[in-house]
Amino acid sequence: MVEKLKFHKKRLIESFIKNNYYPSNQEIESALVSINARLALFEAETIKPGSTFNTKEINHDFEMIYKDIEILYKVLESILLNEYSQLKMQIEASLQELETKALEFLRRSKEEANATALGTTILFKTNGWNLSTRDQSTILDLGTCDLIQGSTIACFANINNVVNETVSFKFVSKEREDHSFLALPYNLANNKTYTVPGELNVNKFDFKLGSSAVVNDYIAIEHEMDFNNKYKTLGGENLMSVTNKRTGITTLVPFPYINDNAFYTTEPCFIEFYMVDGNISQDSILEYSMNMAPKACNFNMEEGFIRLKSDIEHVKIDVDEPGYTIAFNYEHGRIYSECMDAVISEKDKFIYNGNPSVRTIMLREYVRTEIEPYNVYVYINTKENIVNSIESIYIKEV
Repeated sequence: MVEKLKFHKKRLIESFIKNNYYPSNQEIESALVSINARLALFEAETIKPGSTFNTKEINHDFEMIYKDIEILYKVLESILLNEYSQLKMQIEASLQELETKALEFLRRSKEEANATALGTTILFKTNGWNLSTRDQSTILDLGTCDLIQGSTIACFANINNVVNETVSFKFVSKEREDHSFLALPYNLANNKTYTVPGELNVNKFDFKLGSSAVVNDYIAIEHEMDFNNKYKTLGGENLMSVTNKRTGITTLVPFPYINDNAFYTTEPCFIEFYMVDGNISQDSILEYSMNMAPKACNFNMEEGFIRLKSDIEHVKIDVDEPGYTIAFNYEHGRIYSECMDAVISEKDKFIYNGNPSVRTIMLREYVRTEIEPYNVYVYINTKENIVNSIESIYIKEV
């Protein structure tokens, strides 16, 4: 209709000018009102046989048909251009969304590759930050995250152009105020991990192999397993592993309790064992007596004892000289030579692939049923716009 009115307007102006008259806009608009723009320009007339062939009328009809088709093409072109523009906008928006997703997955894959050994990722963000400022801090609201009571987590913050010490995580419990806690980033605070308030229930199962059992590779043990829980196996009760530095051969030796015989080294070696089932809340300790300081160890020699700080405490001693003698006293717990994640082969079977000479195995089942929701925030000590500096923020369950 718009295109037809343009055509009629042009024809009106031309007809006025041929008569040496220049109409006003009001006169043109008045003339256009009487024209029905909904009708085609071509008006068909019935021509009967015997009628006079009027060349001018025929040519005029052809011209009107041509104009009608030309107008239709303009309308179609306008529709297609509009659809093309909308489609282009949709494609560009989709491509932008895909590029954002691809970048997020790229960053996530890089972070996962660097931190896979730590455990399972329970929260990961690379964009869509919900920011606010308070005092001299920028606060990122990461939303709600479900944490298992008693589990261990590690927090990561990859933020450019920010001093490490200015970043912290705040976990606000939605159920118990006394369960809220603060945490520092693992990658910015000397690989620090945190235990979620509450207790992770532990079921313990002891297995003993007969002396006649021959083990060449691994041990398959029948036991009902729950894929939702986590399992660890400890092998060699009241034993410790001693690895000869020169040969690299590891042997299991009786754990040297003070009331029994002390352990005496004949060659440089690595000594390792695991403390379990002590009372962490009462600071269970392993007392030791040695005739000289080792080359290195993973506990504080100044305290004079080894403190049980976690559910399973790994003790390592590096001895560089023969003649080193050590003995221990541990009244409230158990000692094992090896510890590893249990390999679940079937729902009713797990694999122990530790030292073939082990005859006593403990399976520890960590029941993951007590889940607590937390609101998670990241505090950054700056009021500057740091959106473009944030590469990724994520939390892993160790």
